[in-house]
Amino acid sequence: MIKIKAIERKAGFGKTSKTLWYPAIHLHSDVKFEEFIDLVADETTVSSADVKAVFDRASKVLIRLLQDGKSVDCGDLGTFRPSITAKTGSGVDSADKVGIELVDKAKVIYTPRVKVKTALKGVRMERAERVLDVPYASSGKKDEKPNGDDSSPSDNGDHVGL
Repeated sequence: MIKIKAIERKAGFGKTSKTLWYPAIHLHSDVKFEEFIDLVADETTVSSADVKAVFDRASKVLIRLLQDGKSVDCGDLGTFRPSITAKTGSGVDSADKVGIELVDKAKVIYTPRVKVKTALKGVRMERAERVLDVPYASSGKKDEKPNGDDSSPSDNGDHVGL
């Protein structure tokens, strides 16, 4: 189940700007790598040491292939590929003038496969405690709750399956 909280964000520009509340996922805990490895090992006939060894080697191979300018298909996980961003305002008027000095940085783009991309379709969601809501930093409304209500969500109607 995924819990959502409210986050206040600035909307609009200049004199017409105001702050509005939007839903956001509340990440209530992280799964550490060791726990992830143990969970994978528990669902296979492979030991956690072997699973860790495969992940360690796979990341080294992935990095080497990305550094060689290759797109890497990782099955159901998806595809990793190298990409670059150009420096702001670095466009030139001829292809002959394009060089590495126009590159701002290299980065990795991850594209999940359909299986991963649609994994959250239909997942059950519910409203997290209101105390987790995040007001806009410069709004001056730090103690105000959405809807002006300090009550906790009811147990019967604050969840939805999407």
